[in-house]
Amino acid sequence: MATHWLKWLFLGWLLSFSMSSYAAQAVATVSKNIVGVNEVFQLTISVDDNVNTNALDLSVLDDDFNYGSPSVSSGTSFVNGVVTRQTEWKIAVAAKEIGEFTIPSFRVGASQTDPITMTVMKSANKTATSSSKPEIRIDAESNKDHLYVGESIRYTVRIRIGEQMSQAALQAPSGDGLNVKQLGEDRQVETVLNGRRYLIITRDYQITANKAGDILLRGAKFTGNLIKGNRGFGSTLQIPFEQQADDLTLSVQAKPADYQGLWLPTEALELEQQWQPDVKEIKVGEPVSRTITLRIKNAEQSSLPNLNLQYPDSVRVYDETPIYGSDNDFTFMTIKQVIIPRQAGEITLPALSINWWNTASSRQETSNIDGLTLTVLPGDPSTQAYLPPQALQLDNAEQVPGNVQTEIIHDRGWWPWLSLCLGLLWVATVLLWLTEKNKSKQRTQKSDSKYHESLLTPVDGMIKSLEQNQPVQLQSYFHQWSRQNPNHPRFKELDTAIQNIMKSHYSKNKHQVSEQIQRKTLEIMQDLNKNTVNIVKNKSSALEPITPD
Repeated sequence: MATHWLKWLFLGWLLSFSMSSYAAQAVATVSKNIVGVNEVFQLTISVDDNVNTNALDLSVLDDDFNYGSPSVSSGTSFVNGVVTRQTEWKIAVAAKEIGEFTIPSFRVGASQTDPITMTVMKSANKTATSSSKPEIRIDAESNKDHLYVGESIRYTVRIRIGEQMSQAALQAPSGDGLNVKQLGEDRQVETVLNGRRYLIITRDYQITANKAGDILLRGAKFTGNLIKGNRGFGSTLQIPFEQQADDLTLSVQAKPADYQGLWLPTEALELEQQWQPDVKEIKVGEPVSRTITLRIKNAEQSSLPNLNLQYPDSVRVYDETPIYGSDNDFTFMTIKQVIIPRQAGEITLPALSINWWNTASSRQETSNIDGLTLTVLPGDPSTQAYLPPQALQLDNAEQVPGNVQTEIIHDRGWWPWLSLCLGLLWVATVLLWLTEKNKSKQRTQKSDSKYHESLLTPVDGMIKSLEQNQPVQLQSYFHQWSRQNPNHPRFKELDTAIQNIMKSHYSKNKHQVSEQIQRKTLEIMQDLNKNTVNIVKNKSSALEPITPD
């Protein structure tokens, strides 16, 4: 019995000796232990066993080193009856500062690596010297450093990048009492310098001073992560990087005490206008458009003034929505006005003057555009460009006198021969008409359609203009109707309705045109049309020939 127990004890001792002999071993090595600052070297940690790939904790490197994501490999081999297992981590590492540092031991499962001492120099060798300084450069410049309160300058940043980077960002310049806004999109170009490829990024900022004095403009800052790694490394690392452009001192002057008008400091201001049509005479109801463009150099859109013009009561004015934009260093605003005379006579459309401070010459200047004096003739709808061409014929027909003298011609002359020729031509025409009956019928229908369209009454013309959304033509037809019906009981109601239509069309909120206004206006016109038809019927019945008893 005692011998049996001795055998089991001996076997247990052999087994424990075997397990201790094959316990997993963890080893840490580096590709070099004398390196320069930010020089990348490789750290390798291997364990002769299959372990969880997440078992390695690298956070012990955070204080003194930058490191990348590890490259992990594991495998099992069977050679000559011997099973071999191994797990390996490869990490790209770079020291942050000069000095002596220790890579601490790592615990992997039940095993632990030995610490490693690293010597970090300013540059380990010539190769390290060239690689330790990133190929990144940031420059900034402004178009001027002396300005006035409310004036804007252009600040341009250029970044030359010859490294692989991630999470790159550019922080805008800043300063107390300065308003900074980016202008447009970044511009990127690639270039090759001394055999190396670079990416050049350019960004513009608009900086506006809000107070006087010497203001420190802190330069733009470029930040990101440098992606580092040598050939043969299993991973790369990201080294934080930042570089700031030089600071700049801005000398900001206050508004002069004797300046008059709205404060507009700028190097250049341009004020232009255009009339369409450019005429000196116009008729009542005919529109003329005025387009005014204001351009200010290096100015914010919010600093552009409101252009208020006082027009006489003898015209109606409809303002379109202003258009804003930028062109090179100028910010511009364009406004368009439609002006319609309401009565005959001479009218003067106002001029416009803008005071501004010329920061280049340090003096006050005034930019002007002239007004326009128009001779407004009584409205004649028959000659208005927006009325049908047949209107002239209709108006003239109404003016034909009732008493017409008949002249009797006794000498027939050559008329009989002309009649004979016409008769022969008529016979030929009949023959041709019989062969082309269908085509002639279609042409006749089209001609009748155009003829009836040209004979629109003013009320029909207003209805058609309203349905086709033609406000200027609507105004012209209304003017024709008003001349014929100055004392109509619904004149004021229709005039108000049409002015609401015009205001809705030319207002700054065109999309808010009320359907109720259009419907109400159409109902008034249709009611006028019905009354007109009844009057015409009554007149027609009164003029029917009387058959004597």
